[in-house]
This record gives sequence, C-alpha cells and structure tokens, in this order.
Amino acid sequence: MQIDARLQEGIDAHRSGNLEGALAAYKDVLTEDPDHADGLHFLGLLHFEAGKADNAVILIRKSLEQNSKNAAAYNNLGNILKIGGQSDQALEAYVRAVELEPRHEDAWKNISLMLEGADNNEDLLPILTEVVRLDPENPNAWHNYGLSLMLAGKKEEAAEALERCLEFGSEVWSDPVWHARVLCALGRQDRAVRHLESIVAADPDNKVAQYQLAAVRGDALDQAPEAYVKEHFDSFSESFDDVLKNLGYRAPELVADEVIALAKQGDKAFQDVVDLGCGTGLCGPLIRDHCDKLTGIDLSPGMLKKAAALNAYDFLLEVELVEFLNSDLPTRFDLAVCVDTLCYLGDLDPFMKALSGALKPGGLLIASVEHLADTSGPDYRVDPTGRYAHTPDYLRRSAEAAGLSYTKEEPVVLRRELGKDVHGLIFHLQKINAPVE
Repeated sequence: MQIDARLQEGIDAHRSGNLEGALAAYKDVLTEDPDHADGLHFLGLLHFEAGKADNAVILIRKSLEQNSKNAAAYNNLGNILKIGGQSDQALEAYVRAVELEPRHEDAWKNISLMLEGADNNEDLLPILTEVVRLDPENPNAWHNYGLSLMLAGKKEEAAEALERCLEFGSEVWSDPVWHARVLCALGRQDRAVRHLESIVAADPDNKVAQYQLAAVRGDALDQAPEAYVKEHFDSFSESFDDVLKNLGYRAPELVADEVIALAKQGDKAFQDVVDLGCGTGLCGPLIRDHCDKLTGIDLSPGMLKKAAALNAYDFLLEVELVEFLNSDLPTRFDLAVCVDTLCYLGDLDPFMKALSGALKPGGLLIASVEHLADTSGPDYRVDPTGRYAHTPDYLRRSAEAAGLSYTKEEPVVLRRELGKDVHGLIFHLQKINAPVE
C-alpha cells in the first residue's frame, strides 16, 4: 500500500464529509504503521467530530510523541482541550504551536481569545517576550505580547506594544477597531482616536469604526446606530460563542435562572415569550422548557442563522428592537427576556414605552444591563467599548414613566474582560398600568 496516498484519500474523504471513507483510510494507514503521526492526528480529529473528545486527545498526543514539530496538531489539540474546559492545557498547546511556527495565524488568534478572558499569564509572558525579540516583524506576537503585559499590570509597556501593532496597518487585523478599545483602557485615548480616524478616512463606509470613533471621543449619543449593530455582530457571528465563553460570560445563565425560578413558582410555563436581541441563541435553550411559544428577534442575520440551528425558537425575526415592540404584533407577551441588548441603547424611554405596549397586563421583562455606579453624572454613559452603562435609578424612572413596575434588581458580574470584572444588573419589570400616552 502507498501509505501517503492512502492517507490523502482519507483526508479528502474527511473534508468532503465522507466520514466512513475517512475512517477506513486512516485505519488502513495505522494498520500498516501504528505509529504514523499524521494518521493518528487525523484519526483524532475524526474521533472528536464523532463526539469522542477523550479519544481525540489521546490520539493527537500520541501523534505528537511521534512528531513533536507539528504546529497544526498542537493547535488542534488546543481547540479540543479548550472546548473541554481545560483552558490551561489548551493555552499551553497553542503556545507550543507558535513556538514551532511563529506565524501560525490560527494559534495566535486562539491565544488572543484566551488572554482576553484570562486573569494572569505568568508562564506566557516570558515566551512572548522572546518571540517578539526573535521575530520583531510579527504583528500577532506584538498583539499578544501587549495583552500579556496588560494582564501583568505593566500598562505603559503594554500600551507601547499595542501601539507597535498599529504600525503594521489596520488591514492586518480582522477587527482593526479592537486595539483602540484596549488603548483607551490603558490611558492612550488620543492614540486610539488617531487610529480610528485613519480607519474611517481609508474606509468612510465603515459603520463600526465610525461609531467606535464617536464612542471613544465621548460624543453625545443616545444609542448605537442600527447599521453598526448589524455590521458588528454579523462580522463575528461565527466566533461569537467562543469569544464569550473565554470571557466567562454569564448573563444568559443569570437571566435564565430568574425565568426558571419564576416558572417554578407559578407551576406552569409562560405562554408567549420573546427573546429581545437573541443573538446566537445563548438564552433560548436555557428557558425553552418554560415557554409554550418562544420568539427571538435580532438585527444580525448571521446571529439568527446560528440561533436557528439550535431549534429552540418557534419564530425568529430580523428586526430592530423598538420597531418590533411597536409593530402590529399577533400577540402580546407574558414574558420578555433581554440579555445584554440594552447596552447598545442609551436613552431607554422609547424602549420602555414600546415594551409596555407589547406586554400583557402582568407581563414581565427580565433583562441585564451594565451598571453605571457613578450617580453624580448622567443617567447613562457610553464607554470606549461602544457599550452603554445605566444607573439603577434611571432604569426605575424610565420604567415607571412607561407604566411598568421596577420590581427587582440584583448586582452581578456579567463577564471578565482584559483582566477585570464587568459589573452589571439583572432587573425585573412588570406591567401593571396602561402605558403612558
């Protein structure tokens, strides 16, 4: 048997979705040579796709014993370990991949995602220090080196490293506005503004950069423009769930816990429920068993496509939040959930009035917002991330003006980002009175 040719037949079958053909080819290869590194690697990937993650890890580790120079195998091992919740081992595998292949784009991206949700990186920082010394023209290395320095509390050095990233040009990055947000967190707002201005000058139709620039400058904005929200979330709908998982994102579970507790108190499901800004459907499956009919709405078709694959929603609609609530609805709702959607609205009065009209008498909203603890200034504020935070007092006043009762609020940590907790509120509203005209 031509072992390399048979392996390639297996890889071709694997890529085309013919998993039985791939399995047969990989077994033939390993029958001929039980220690064939690539045969073990690809058989490991096949086992992972079949839901046998433990087998996959064993096979890929065995492959790496035979060929310890395979950066792709280390990256794939990292992916499997990360999905299995073994973050430290996953990061170790990704780092090994870039040590072997300093321009391994996928491994660098995976390191970035993990660092954004990390608390410390004592073992990683010395490695990245050496990588940028040996390969100073590697933009991904500087990007992650900056993040690593930031997590280590070395703000000035981190800012210098991230500014070095910008010298490679915005076209290098899949999310060129990201560096502006981090530079703001490091106190380099002027540099962030110049960076965003250069992106907008080169691409005047870039709605994401336009809004980000306005947010960083502190322009008076009542909400994020529809075009920004749609473009922003469409652009990373495929990686959205992984990004949030790495940030320890808890908002969907926190909101769902409130729904489940109320459903158990009432000893029956909510009849008509809407998930306002459902995204990829992180909350829907958690509350599905407590809903007779569940509708999800979102502005991003990319997000809705991911949500549809979950089969948790009876209806999914691509529509703006307030527009939907003000429309000629076929039914009003017993329950609305709104998970981190209001952080793209500053002025909540139009939303509250529209919500009041869309809820049944006694109907509820359970929602999350980012918490603006400073009550000496405005009721809401947009920060350089482009997200709004609101004061609890403003939430109450806005709700009551629309005929809604502000019945409960609980301070929570929504996620961890760039080594810091992001504080929020889970709050309940109930429709008691008719909406204020």
